[in-house]
Amino acid sequence: MATLTVRDLPDDVHDALRRRAAEHRRSVEAEVRELLARAVDRPTDEQRRAAIARLHRMSEAVGALSKTPDGWSSTDAFLAERRLEAAWEDGRVTDAERLDWMARLERFEATPDTLEAFVLSRTPPR
Repeated sequence: MATLTVRDLPDDVHDALRRRAAEHRRSVEAEVRELLARAVDRPTDEQRRAAIARLHRMSEAVGALSKTPDGWSSTDAFLAERRLEAAWEDGRVTDAERLDWMARLERFEATPDTLEAFVLSRTPPR
């Protein structure tokens, strides 16, 4: 096996390596070996393709299990929920209204657009 000497290693880097090694219950030398091995261990193109294929299969499986209506955007729903929470925290929406709107969104009885319109109606004009 080869030997590697690293000169002029900054003290803060050495201290961080020492702390990290202690957390993993190994020597600084063993910690550096592990970090270097991970840094140079790159997946092959075949491994990347296999990982991407697995992700696609998982995404399709999740999509098949999803009961969201066509055209429903989870991102829009998330943003609408956050705006509703902010309006509730500001006192523009009551607790009962907040719970009602959250339940309606979960049951897909209200769209994110209708929730946004409701929150906007509770926002005072500037």
